[in-house]
Amino acid sequence: MKNNFFIYVNLTETNVDFQNYKYWFFLIDYFIKFADFIEFHIWNEEVEIIEELSLKTNLEKVSLHPMKMVCFQGEVNQQLINFILNESLNEHGEIKWFSIFLKKKDNIFFGSSHWGSEINIEDPNEQEITLIKSKMPANASFHHFNEKQSE
Repeated sequence: MKNNFFIYVNLTETNVDFQNYKYWFFLIDYFIKFADFIEFHIWNEEVEIIEELSLKTNLEKVSLHPMKMVCFQGEVNQQLINFILNESLNEHGEIKWFSIFLKKKDNIFFGSSHWGSEINIEDPNEQEITLIKSKMPANASFHHFNEKQSE
């Protein structure tokens, strides 16, 4: 782990305006431009979400049997980007997908887990960290790990 920036947003706090997920849409829109591959991880019991991804994307469906999840994976294209930016929220206004991982040349550089409450970014520069912090809700907590800290 060279340089890892982790963000946690407490989605259960009632005094914080996170429901519009502006921070999440900003991060996805910003980072997906660098991705050539994507993975969605969905719990097996989320049948409607699995059906929707099957119908609305051309991603490969793979069983993650030991974890009781389904993975949809494939190349990033404009149609998929539009789908994510326009159809990410469920009927309750919450992010539909448990996890999304963006990859570049087989390396995960961005991960959004626990329905957008946990974000992990590999190797952001200082300007990106400053920009990201400016877009996050007030209750976001940040953890920055790098090689120098582990020496």
